[in-house]
Amino acid sequence: MSKENIEKLESALTRLDTNESVVYFLTYDTKNNPRASVKHIYDIALVLKNNGITSKILVEDNTYGGVSAWLDEKYTTIPVVSIKDDKPELKIDDILVVPEYYSNALQQLANVRCVKIMLLQQKDYMFETLPIGSRWSDYGFDKVITTTEAAKKYIQEYFPENLIHIIPPIIGDNFSPSESSLKPFIAISCRDRIKNRKVISEFYLKYPHLRWITFKDMVQLSYSEFSDALKECVVSVWIDDESTFGTFPLESMKCGVPVVGKIPSTEPDWLDENGMWTYDENKIVEILGTYVLAWLDGIELTQEVKDKMRDTLLPYSSSITENNILSVFDSFKNKRVESIKNAVEKLKLEENEQ
Repeated sequence: MSKENIEKLESALTRLDTNESVVYFLTYDTKNNPRASVKHIYDIALVLKNNGITSKILVEDNTYGGVSAWLDEKYTTIPVVSIKDDKPELKIDDILVVPEYYSNALQQLANVRCVKIMLLQQKDYMFETLPIGSRWSDYGFDKVITTTEAAKKYIQEYFPENLIHIIPPIIGDNFSPSESSLKPFIAISCRDRIKNRKVISEFYLKYPHLRWITFKDMVQLSYSEFSDALKECVVSVWIDDESTFGTFPLESMKCGVPVVGKIPSTEPDWLDENGMWTYDENKIVEILGTYVLAWLDGIELTQEVKDKMRDTLLPYSSSITENNILSVFDSFKNKRVESIKNAVEKLKLEENEQ
Protein backbone atom coordinates (compact mmCIF):
# COMPACT_ATOMS: atom_id res chain seq x y z
CA MET A 1 0.00 0.00 0.00
CA SER A 2 2.87 2.38 0.84
CA LYS A 3 4.44 1.74 -2.56
CA GLU A 4 1.15 2.55 -4.28
CA ASN A 5 0.76 5.76 -2.28
CA ILE A 6 4.33 6.77 -3.06
CA GLU A 7 3.68 6.28 -6.78
CA LYS A 8 0.52 8.42 -6.60
CA LEU A 9 2.35 11.20 -4.79
CA GLU A 10 5.27 11.09 -7.22
CA SER A 11 2.78 11.30 -10.11
CA ALA A 12 1.34 14.40 -8.45
CA LEU A 13 4.83 15.93 -8.25
CA THR A 14 5.33 15.24 -11.96
CA ARG A 15 2.05 16.97 -12.80
CA LEU A 16 3.04 19.96 -10.69
CA ASP A 17 6.43 20.12 -12.39
CA THR A 18 4.89 20.02 -15.88
CA ASN A 19 1.99 22.38 -15.12
CA GLU A 20 -0.56 19.61 -15.68
CA SER A 21 -2.27 20.31 -12.37
CA VAL A 22 -5.55 22.22 -12.65
CA VAL A 23 -6.72 25.36 -10.88
CA TYR A 24 -10.52 25.22 -10.54
CA PHE A 25 -12.59 28.33 -9.80
CA LEU A 26 -16.05 27.60 -8.39
CA THR A 27 -18.39 30.16 -9.96
CA TYR A 28 -22.09 30.91 -9.93
CA ASP A 29 -24.28 31.69 -12.94
CA THR A 30 -24.94 35.43 -13.22
CA LYS A 31 -27.73 34.76 -15.75
CA ASN A 32 -26.00 37.16 -18.18
CA ASN A 33 -25.91 39.94 -15.57
CA PRO A 34 -22.52 41.68 -15.31
CA ARG A 35 -20.86 41.09 -11.93
CA ALA A 36 -17.50 42.57 -10.94
CA SER A 37 -16.90 39.71 -8.49
CA VAL A 38 -17.25 37.11 -11.25
CA LYS A 39 -15.08 39.15 -13.62
CA HIS A 40 -12.34 39.12 -10.96
CA ILE A 41 -12.50 35.32 -10.90
CA TYR A 42 -12.29 35.16 -14.69
CA ASP A 43 -9.41 37.66 -14.73
CA ILE A 44 -7.35 35.50 -12.37
CA ALA A 45 -8.18 32.35 -14.35
CA LEU A 46 -7.25 34.05 -17.64
CA VAL A 47 -3.90 35.29 -16.34
CA LEU A 48 -3.03 31.75 -15.22
CA LYS A 49 -4.17 30.25 -18.54
CA ASN A 50 -2.15 32.77 -20.55
CA ASN A 51 0.93 31.78 -18.57
CA GLY A 52 0.66 28.06 -19.21
CA ILE A 53 -1.25 27.08 -16.06
CA THR A 54 -4.40 25.04 -16.66
CA SER A 55 -7.38 26.86 -15.19
CA LYS A 56 -11.04 25.91 -15.39
CA ILE A 57 -14.34 27.45 -14.33
CA LEU A 58 -16.23 24.99 -12.12
CA VAL A 59 -20.03 25.30 -12.18
CA GLU A 60 -22.94 23.34 -10.74
CA ASP A 61 -24.40 22.00 -13.99
CA ASN A 62 -24.63 22.48 -17.76
CA THR A 63 -27.32 25.15 -17.50
CA TYR A 64 -24.51 27.65 -16.78
CA GLY A 65 -24.97 30.62 -19.12
CA GLY A 66 -21.33 31.74 -19.23
CA VAL A 67 -20.09 35.31 -19.59
CA SER A 68 -20.05 35.82 -23.36
CA ALA A 69 -23.00 38.23 -23.14
CA TRP A 70 -21.06 40.75 -21.06
CA LEU A 71 -17.34 39.95 -21.12
CA ASP A 72 -14.85 39.98 -24.01
CA GLU A 73 -14.40 36.93 -26.20
CA LYS A 74 -11.03 36.12 -24.61
CA TYR A 75 -12.80 35.05 -21.41
CA THR A 76 -14.74 32.35 -23.27
CA THR A 77 -11.46 30.51 -23.94
CA ILE A 78 -11.37 29.35 -20.30
CA PRO A 79 -12.84 25.82 -20.13
CA VAL A 80 -16.03 25.36 -18.11
CA VAL A 81 -16.55 22.14 -16.15
CA SER A 82 -19.87 21.01 -14.63
CA ILE A 83 -19.87 19.28 -11.24
CA LYS A 84 -23.14 17.48 -11.97
CA ASP A 85 -22.53 16.52 -15.60
CA ASP A 86 -18.73 16.23 -15.96
CA LYS A 87 -17.99 14.98 -12.43
CA PRO A 88 -14.39 16.23 -12.35
CA GLU A 89 -11.99 14.34 -10.11
CA LEU A 90 -9.92 16.83 -8.15
CA LYS A 91 -6.43 15.45 -7.54
CA ILE A 92 -4.16 16.14 -4.60
CA ASP A 93 -2.04 18.50 -6.72
CA ASP A 94 -5.00 20.53 -8.04
CA ILE A 95 -6.18 23.83 -6.56
CA LEU A 96 -9.81 24.72 -5.82
CA VAL A 97 -10.74 28.38 -5.35
CA VAL A 98 -14.10 28.90 -3.63
CA PRO A 99 -15.80 32.33 -3.28
CA GLU A 100 -17.06 33.29 0.17
CA TYR A 101 -20.71 33.07 -0.87
CA TYR A 102 -20.26 29.28 -1.25
CA SER A 103 -19.50 28.82 2.46
CA ASN A 104 -22.56 26.57 2.71
CA ALA A 105 -20.73 24.07 0.48
CA LEU A 106 -17.71 23.72 2.77
CA GLN A 107 -18.98 20.59 4.49
CA GLN A 108 -19.31 18.88 1.11
CA LEU A 109 -15.72 19.86 0.30
CA ALA A 110 -14.19 18.86 3.64
CA ASN A 111 -12.86 15.53 2.34
CA VAL A 112 -11.57 16.88 -0.98
CA ARG A 113 -7.78 16.54 -0.75
CA CYS A 114 -6.66 19.20 -3.21
CA VAL A 115 -5.33 22.64 -2.20
CA LYS A 116 -8.38 24.65 -1.10
CA ILE A 117 -8.43 28.45 -1.25
CA MET A 118 -11.15 30.77 0.04
CA LEU A 119 -11.70 33.87 -2.13
CA LEU A 120 -13.25 36.74 -0.17
CA GLN A 121 -14.39 39.81 -2.09
CA GLN A 122 -17.31 40.88 0.13
CA LYS A 123 -16.46 40.68 3.83
CA ASP A 124 -20.14 41.01 4.78
CA TYR A 125 -20.72 37.57 3.27
CA MET A 126 -18.01 35.98 5.40
CA PHE A 127 -20.36 34.66 8.08
CA GLU A 128 -23.59 34.60 6.08
CA THR A 129 -23.49 30.90 5.18
CA LEU A 130 -20.59 29.66 7.32
CA PRO A 131 -21.98 27.42 10.11
CA ILE A 132 -21.98 29.31 13.42
CA GLY A 133 -18.76 28.76 15.34
CA SER A 134 -17.04 27.16 12.33
CA ARG A 135 -13.76 28.22 10.79
CA TRP A 136 -12.66 27.85 7.18
CA SER A 137 -9.73 25.75 8.37
CA ASP A 138 -12.19 23.21 9.83
CA TYR A 139 -12.89 22.23 6.23
CA GLY A 140 -9.29 22.34 4.98
CA PHE A 141 -9.30 25.95 3.76
CA ASP A 142 -6.12 27.32 5.33
CA LYS A 143 -5.37 29.91 2.61
CA VAL A 144 -7.37 32.99 1.63
CA ILE A 145 -7.28 35.45 -1.25
CA THR A 146 -8.87 38.86 -0.70
CA THR A 147 -8.75 42.23 -2.44
CA THR A 148 -7.62 44.83 0.12
CA GLU A 149 -5.41 45.30 3.16
CA ALA A 150 -8.49 46.33 5.17
CA ALA A 151 -10.21 43.05 4.30
CA LYS A 152 -7.06 41.13 5.20
CA LYS A 153 -6.99 42.71 8.67
CA TYR A 154 -10.66 41.92 9.15
CA ILE A 155 -10.12 38.25 8.23
CA GLN A 156 -7.07 38.00 10.51
CA GLU A 157 -9.17 39.23 13.42
CA TYR A 158 -11.43 36.16 13.21
CA PHE A 159 -9.27 33.60 11.39
CA PRO A 160 -5.67 34.29 12.50
CA GLU A 161 -4.62 30.77 11.46
CA ASN A 162 -5.22 31.48 7.76
CA LEU A 163 -2.49 32.54 5.33
CA ILE A 164 -3.92 35.56 3.49
CA HIS A 165 -2.88 36.96 0.11
CA ILE A 166 -4.11 40.16 -1.54
CA ILE A 167 -5.03 40.16 -5.24
CA PRO A 168 -6.90 43.33 -6.20
CA PRO A 169 -9.08 43.41 -9.33
CA ILE A 170 -7.49 44.29 -12.66
CA ILE A 171 -8.47 47.74 -13.93
CA GLY A 172 -8.48 47.01 -17.66
CA ASP A 173 -6.63 48.97 -20.31
CA ASN A 174 -9.92 49.55 -22.14
CA PHE A 175 -10.56 52.29 -19.58
CA SER A 176 -8.85 55.43 -20.88
CA PRO A 177 -9.66 59.13 -21.28
CA SER A 178 -11.93 60.07 -24.18
CA GLU A 179 -10.20 61.49 -27.25
CA SER A 180 -13.27 63.61 -28.05
CA SER A 181 -15.11 66.30 -26.12
CA LEU A 182 -16.98 65.17 -23.02
CA LYS A 183 -20.75 65.08 -23.15
CA PRO A 184 -23.19 66.32 -20.48
CA PHE A 185 -23.50 62.80 -19.05
CA ILE A 186 -23.25 61.60 -15.45
CA ALA A 187 -22.34 57.94 -14.87
CA ILE A 188 -24.06 56.46 -11.83
CA SER A 189 -23.44 53.15 -10.09
CA CYS A 190 -25.30 52.30 -6.87
CA ARG A 191 -25.59 48.75 -5.59
CA ASP A 192 -28.98 49.66 -4.12
CA ARG A 193 -31.27 50.45 -7.06
CA ILE A 194 -33.50 52.60 -4.84
CA LYS A 195 -30.53 54.86 -4.05
CA ASN A 196 -29.75 55.06 -7.76
CA ARG A 197 -33.23 56.43 -8.46
CA LYS A 198 -33.14 58.68 -5.37
CA VAL A 199 -29.96 60.46 -6.49
CA ILE A 200 -31.33 61.12 -9.98
CA SER A 201 -34.72 62.32 -8.69
CA GLU A 202 -33.19 64.61 -6.06
CA PHE A 203 -30.72 66.06 -8.57
CA TYR A 204 -33.44 67.05 -11.04
CA LEU A 205 -35.62 68.48 -8.24
CA LYS A 206 -32.77 70.50 -6.75
CA TYR A 207 -31.42 71.63 -10.12
CA PRO A 208 -34.49 71.79 -12.44
CA HIS A 209 -32.52 73.93 -14.92
CA LEU A 210 -30.15 70.96 -15.39
CA ARG A 211 -32.77 68.45 -16.53
CA TRP A 212 -31.02 68.35 -19.90
CA ILE A 213 -28.07 66.63 -18.18
CA THR A 214 -28.32 62.85 -18.76
CA PHE A 215 -27.61 60.17 -16.16
CA LYS A 216 -26.11 56.98 -17.53
CA ASP A 217 -27.05 53.95 -15.42
CA MET A 218 -23.97 51.71 -15.59
CA VAL A 219 -25.73 48.56 -14.41
CA GLN A 220 -26.38 45.75 -16.94
CA LEU A 221 -23.92 47.10 -19.52
CA SER A 222 -21.46 44.71 -21.12
CA TYR A 223 -17.79 45.30 -20.32
CA SER A 224 -17.08 47.11 -23.61
CA GLU A 225 -20.30 49.14 -23.42
CA PHE A 226 -19.45 50.05 -19.84
CA SER A 227 -16.00 51.47 -20.64
CA ASP A 228 -17.25 53.28 -23.77
CA ALA A 229 -20.09 54.89 -21.81
CA LEU A 230 -17.92 55.85 -18.84
CA LYS A 231 -15.23 57.69 -20.79
CA GLU A 232 -17.88 60.01 -22.31
CA CYS A 233 -19.03 61.26 -18.91
CA VAL A 234 -18.23 64.47 -17.07
CA VAL A 235 -18.43 62.94 -13.60
CA SER A 236 -19.49 59.69 -11.95
CA VAL A 237 -21.51 58.86 -8.82
CA TRP A 238 -20.75 55.82 -6.65
CA ILE A 239 -22.68 54.54 -3.63
CA ASP A 240 -21.89 51.01 -2.45
CA ASP A 241 -21.99 50.38 1.29
CA GLU A 242 -21.17 46.69 0.87
CA SER A 243 -18.06 47.19 -1.24
CA THR A 244 -14.72 45.93 0.02
CA PHE A 245 -12.70 47.10 -2.97
CA GLY A 246 -14.80 49.13 -5.44
CA THR A 247 -13.68 48.89 -9.06
CA PHE A 248 -16.04 51.53 -10.44
CA PRO A 249 -14.27 54.57 -8.94
CA LEU A 250 -10.90 53.35 -10.22
CA GLU A 251 -12.32 52.69 -13.68
CA SER A 252 -13.70 56.24 -13.61
CA MET A 253 -10.34 57.68 -12.61
CA LYS A 254 -8.61 55.73 -15.38
CA CYS A 255 -11.01 57.39 -17.83
CA GLY A 256 -10.11 60.76 -16.32
CA VAL A 257 -13.63 61.04 -14.88
CA PRO A 258 -13.80 62.42 -11.32
CA VAL A 259 -15.92 60.58 -8.75
CA VAL A 260 -18.54 61.83 -6.31
CA GLY A 261 -19.01 59.05 -3.79
CA LYS A 262 -20.07 57.94 -0.35
CA ILE A 263 -17.25 56.38 1.64
CA PRO A 264 -18.26 52.76 2.38
CA SER A 265 -18.11 51.25 5.86
CA THR A 266 -14.86 49.50 4.94
CA GLU A 267 -12.69 52.22 3.44
CA PRO A 268 -10.85 50.98 0.32
CA ASP A 269 -7.05 51.01 0.36
CA TRP A 270 -7.00 53.45 -2.54
CA LEU A 271 -9.24 56.10 -0.91
CA ASP A 272 -7.46 59.47 -0.82
CA GLU A 273 -7.97 63.05 -1.92
CA ASN A 274 -8.61 61.61 -5.38
CA GLY A 275 -12.31 62.42 -5.64
CA MET A 276 -15.20 64.17 -3.97
CA TRP A 277 -15.92 61.92 -0.99
CA THR A 278 -18.39 62.15 1.86
CA TYR A 279 -19.56 59.99 4.76
CA ASP A 280 -23.00 61.59 4.49
CA GLU A 281 -25.03 60.12 1.64
CA ASN A 282 -27.43 63.07 1.81
CA LYS A 283 -24.66 65.40 0.61
CA ILE A 284 -24.04 63.49 -2.65
CA VAL A 285 -26.51 65.49 -4.75
CA GLU A 286 -25.23 68.87 -3.51
CA ILE A 287 -21.58 67.91 -4.19
CA LEU A 288 -22.57 66.58 -7.62
CA GLY A 289 -24.53 69.71 -8.52
CA THR A 290 -21.69 72.00 -7.42
CA TYR A 291 -19.23 70.11 -9.63
CA VAL A 292 -21.53 70.03 -12.68
CA LEU A 293 -22.19 73.78 -12.42
CA ALA A 294 -18.46 74.45 -12.16
CA TRP A 295 -17.82 72.27 -15.22
CA LEU A 296 -20.45 74.17 -17.18
CA ASP A 297 -18.60 77.38 -16.26
CA GLY A 298 -15.40 75.91 -17.67
CA ILE A 299 -13.76 75.26 -14.29
CA GLU A 300 -11.62 72.11 -14.42
CA LEU A 301 -10.29 69.82 -11.71
CA THR A 302 -7.19 71.07 -9.96
CA GLN A 303 -3.91 69.54 -11.10
CA GLU A 304 -3.46 68.19 -7.58
CA VAL A 305 -6.64 66.07 -7.86
CA LYS A 306 -5.65 64.92 -11.36
CA ASP A 307 -2.26 63.84 -10.02
CA LYS A 308 -3.92 62.01 -7.12
CA MET A 309 -6.19 60.16 -9.54
CA ARG A 310 -3.21 59.14 -11.67
CA ASP A 311 -1.11 58.05 -8.68
CA THR A 312 -4.02 56.06 -7.22
CA LEU A 313 -4.05 53.84 -10.31
CA LEU A 314 -0.34 52.97 -10.32
CA PRO A 315 -0.57 49.89 -8.02
CA TYR A 316 -3.50 48.51 -10.04
CA SER A 317 -1.94 48.34 -13.49
CA SER A 318 -2.52 45.13 -15.45
CA SER A 319 1.17 44.16 -15.37
CA ILE A 320 1.55 44.60 -11.60
CA THR A 321 -1.65 42.69 -10.82
CA GLU A 322 -0.79 39.89 -13.27
CA ASN A 323 2.65 39.46 -11.70
CA ASN A 324 0.99 39.39 -8.29
CA ILE A 325 -1.44 36.67 -9.41
CA LEU A 326 1.40 34.51 -10.74
CA SER A 327 3.44 35.03 -7.59
CA VAL A 328 0.56 34.06 -5.29
CA PHE A 329 -0.32 30.90 -7.20
CA ASP A 330 3.35 29.99 -7.52
CA SER A 331 3.56 30.11 -3.73
CA PHE A 332 0.56 27.75 -3.50
CA LYS A 333 2.28 25.37 -5.89
CA ASN A 334 5.62 25.50 -4.05
CA LYS A 335 3.99 24.78 -0.70
CA ARG A 336 2.12 21.85 -2.21
CA VAL A 337 5.32 20.47 -3.74
CA GLU A 338 7.05 20.76 -0.36
CA SER A 339 4.22 19.00 1.50
CA ILE A 340 4.02 16.15 -1.05
CA LYS A 341 7.80 15.66 -1.01
CA ASN A 342 7.70 15.47 2.79
CA ALA A 343 4.90 12.89 2.58
CA VAL A 344 6.88 10.79 0.08
CA GLU A 345 9.99 10.93 2.26
CA LYS A 346 7.99 9.86 5.30
CA LEU A 347 6.40 6.94 3.46
CA LYS A 348 9.77 5.78 2.15
CA LEU A 349 11.23 5.86 5.65
CA GLU A 350 8.30 3.83 6.97
CA GLU A 351 8.70 1.35 4.13
CA ASN A 352 12.43 0.89 4.85
CA GLU A 353 11.72 0.26 8.53
CA GLN A 354 9.33 -2.60 7.73
